[in-house]
Amino acid sequence: MSEALHEWNEDRLAAYDEIAEEFCERVRAAHDGADSWHDRIWAAGWAAMRFLRENPQRGRLFVVEVNGAGSRAQAHRDRILHRLADIIDAGREELEEPDRVSRCTAEIAAGSIYGAMLTKVRAGCLESGDDFLSELVYMAVLPYLGARAAEDELLVQPLG
Repeated sequence: MSEALHEWNEDRLAAYDEIAEEFCERVRAAHDGADSWHDRIWAAGWAAMRFLRENPQRGRLFVVEVNGAGSRAQAHRDRILHRLADIIDAGREELEEPDRVSRCTAEIAAGSIYGAMLTKVRAGCLESGDDFLSELVYMAVLPYLGARAAEDELLVQPLG
């Protein structure tokens, strides 16, 4: 599938926005239903993976195709990344000194998570059912809970 840069028309952009809003609603609902930040990260991740796997074509549009869709579509994508960074940024509350980590840390983590998802979706992991959620959680946890806690996330087995 070509990812050549081309501006999406209004209908395609509206379709992306619908997908993005549903994605964010599900991720936020799962996140809000958990108690600790760590559990909220996992819950949000599970919701995101379920959403993407329900319809791999929709997942590919949401994660991959938007990158070649011109600056307007990429601005819409970036707004979604900022919303995900909001979820990650709550990790500062896990620290004894929350101010020692900036908002930028969450934005970098969100970008890293997105980059990993992009690579996995391009490789067909949604269609093949490969589980990579623990890798994504690792990236969210690392700057807040440290290397040891993040490495423990890689040991978590998928739920069937």
